Formats: sequence, structure tokens, C-alpha cells
Amino acid sequence: MTLEARRPPTTPCLGVCVFDAAVGRCIGCARTLDEIAEWGRASDAYRESVWAELPGRAAEMGLTVRRLDWQGERLLDEVAARFAAAEGRFAVGVHGAVAEVLRAPDEPFETDRAASVLTVKTPRAALRVKAATYLTAFEIQRPEDAPVIALAVPKGRAGQRGPAELTDLGPDAESLLARDAGGRRFDLGLGRRVARFTLRCSAELSDAIAPQCGTPWPDCLERIGPAVLSASPVRVVEAPCLRAEVDTPMSPPGTTPPEGPHTGLLPAQIAQGRSMPPNLSLPDDYVLSALFYPS
Repeated sequence: MTLEARRPPTTPCLGVCVFDAAVGRCIGCARTLDEIAEWGRASDAYRESVWAELPGRAAEMGLTVRRLDWQGERLLDEVAARFAAAEGRFAVGVHGAVAEVLRAPDEPFETDRAASVLTVKTPRAALRVKAATYLTAFEIQRPEDAPVIALAVPKGRAGQRGPAELTDLGPDAESLLARDAGGRRFDLGLGRRVARFTLRCSAELSDAIAPQCGTPWPDCLERIGPAVLSASPVRVVEAPCLRAEVDTPMSPPGTTPPEGPHTGLLPAQIAQGRSMPPNLSLPDDYVLSALFYPS
């Protein structure tokens, strides 16, 4: 994409505005005071030149989190390229309740893009990303491993808290995968602002689950678990600006998830109330939507 076709580069600011006089840069964004002062009125070319230097500066300063120059259509370009290359996996949800979307290198896939919304899918999994202006990408360094990319939104954009009990959401009008498209969807009731873990069901499974609506989380798992495990319905996990769907056999509790797309639902981890895995962190003003783990 040419520079003229892109929006002006967004600010690298993380909200950690502390100047380190010893190195002459901010310990949040790695810019100098002059660059920070000039940024609002600077040309796109000037901003691009600064952005190009920030990865090296962050490494020199030992910074573990830095904002990426991904915004709007550029962000969708990056997501689409990584999915097409089959070079990693997207994990949508919160710690203990995630949908992992990925594809094998030889697996067919489809891409649809319109009105700043990207949908990528295989027969087994799908991911939809809305390029809201506030959806932000961060690179997070990991000791002795490749960095991960976090897609996150400001806390004020996290939306309303979801139900805390098993809830019938009605027909799924936004189905991405073919199985039971438009079928009834049930929210398991995690009661979180940043993620909903839901099931899109056949008529038969819906009839089995519906009488248990109103049962609080995690008690509802005991009541519907055997029927859900047997049917392995499409799992739909929603986070701010993202929706993931997985249509693969579900693994019994305590077993290792299969290779490829899958979901994880671990009550003990969910009870910790974390959005991020314990070894990762974001700036305080942001909450997680999804993580991308490179291969």
C-alpha cells in the first residue's frame, strides 16, 4: 500500500510518558522530546522516518511493549497477510476462554473485505476483524521466544459486561461458518466486558440447552457439558472488534487440545479474572481483544 493511500501514522505513545534523561528518550514510546513536541504538526514522511527507528531504539532501551504503526486498512493488511501465510495463530478471548484460529499451509481459505471489515476463514475456523479507529496493535517481547502481537482497545471501548448466567441470544444473524448458520446461540455467562464465549447450536442441541438458561457460570457447565461435548457445536468467541468461530471436535476436560483450530475453556484460569496470560502485559489503559502468536 502506498503512503498516499494510508492514513497518517498514528502516535507511538503508550501513555507511559516518563522521560529518561540518560538516554534522551521517553521510556514508553522511545521518542525524543523534540519528536514528541513536533509530532502533531509533522509531515507523514517525518513520522514514517521516526517510526522506522523505533524498533531499534526499543531494543536498545530494553522496552518490552511498543505500539505498532498499524491503523485502519493497514491493520487489516497485516492480519490478512499472516493468515494467508499460515505463519501463526490468532487467539481471541481472555485467559482461560479462547478460540484459536489458524490454518495449515495447504488448507484452502477465503478472504472477504469491505467497509473496513476483514473476514478470513477455512472450513474449520473463521476470524472477522473490524478496523475501528481505536483498535490498536502492540508488539510484546517475550524472554527466549519470538514476540507476540496484541490487538487491543482502550478500556472505555470494551463494551458492556456480558451476562453471568447461561443466556439464550437467539438466532445468530452474523454466522461466518456454514454449520448451523443462523442457529440459536447461547452465552455461557462468563460475565466479562472483554469477551463472550458462546455456542451456536443445532435445533436438537438448542432444545437440550434452553431449559438450563439462567444457570450461573460455571455451574451451567455441569448441566450442559455432556450434551455439548457430544455435539461439538460451533464455538463463537467475541471480543472488541473481533469475532472468532471454530468448528472442530471438542476435547474432553483435562486432555490436550488437537493440532489446528480449537477452543479452550478452563474455569480455574477464568476465575483469575485476567484478560492476558500471566507472562504478558499491555499498557494500563488498554484491554486485550486478540493475540497473534507467530509460528
